[in-house]
Amino acid sequence: MNFNWIKKGIIFNPTNRADWMMNYAQVPTILDLGNKLRIYFTTRPLADKNKNFLSYTSFVDVEKSNPTNIIYIHDKPILELGDAGTFDEFGTHPASVLKNQDSVYLYYQGWTRGVTVPYSTSLGLAISKDDGKSFKKYSLGPLFSRNPKEPFLENGFFVYRENEKWHMWYSSCSKWIKTQGKYEPIYNIVYASSNDGINWERSGEKCLPDKFDDEVNNRPTVIKIGETYHMWFCYRGIKDFRGGNESYRIGYAVSTDLKNWHRNDEDSGITVSKNGWDSQMIAYPYVIKDNNRLLLFYNGNEFGKSGFGYAEAIL
Repeated sequence: MNFNWIKKGIIFNPTNRADWMMNYAQVPTILDLGNKLRIYFTTRPLADKNKNFLSYTSFVDVEKSNPTNIIYIHDKPILELGDAGTFDEFGTHPASVLKNQDSVYLYYQGWTRGVTVPYSTSLGLAISKDDGKSFKKYSLGPLFSRNPKEPFLENGFFVYRENEKWHMWYSSCSKWIKTQGKYEPIYNIVYASSNDGINWERSGEKCLPDKFDDEVNNRPTVIKIGETYHMWFCYRGIKDFRGGNESYRIGYAVSTDLKNWHRNDEDSGITVSKNGWDSQMIAYPYVIKDNNRLLLFYNGNEFGKSGFGYAEAIL
């Protein structure tokens, strides 16, 4: 299937908005509320003198028919950071959001800091009773974290529900590699399933073949068109990925059963621009279907430091 994405530009720039929102609006995560879209993202205050940072989750509302029209900007984080020693002590990232009866489930990843390696992330859940404006954490600990088969970290979660079955794709770290004096994680997309969205069965088996050695792929997003499932995700290398020639690009795969995927990145339909905010990097896609059009929300250069934008394709 061919997708002719037309880029529409930046939607939201977080620069110097508040003391807790000085830059970055990463991983746009979309809740469809009818005539408007609620877009969750993670943002940062300024890093401290040791270059440590915190990350907070908040949202903006945009007009569904024209997502560049922002109609509301939330004025505070929606999730408090965890207490000392918890999995989300140093940050929260929205990952996937969906309605479940009279509630909204927001799956997020929590951050802890490391010593040998810089960080670890795990899966959290927060639940809303007011259409996703405010949330209460489901538990003090993560829904799942490291285990014997997946010993390092998990992130980039996406949840899809069909016929009362819950499906999740996420990135699982298989190893850390020291390169250019720093440890970098190698993680790839794996699959999990659930009957209730809380308790998950995990195999840790990779869903996609590698495109090159030590590839990182992350942030899958899945929609169904006809009888086929379509996945967009982002992938990169580990040596020159902070703005160089191994920076994030958006890949693509298809499936008929949600478990076996055929990868063909050339069919993703979108790549970096020749210049501007997404000329070096294009990352963290989130795709939704709106009647006969698709909307793809994503970050650009520097992992979303200047905000997020979107592209549109007609089916």
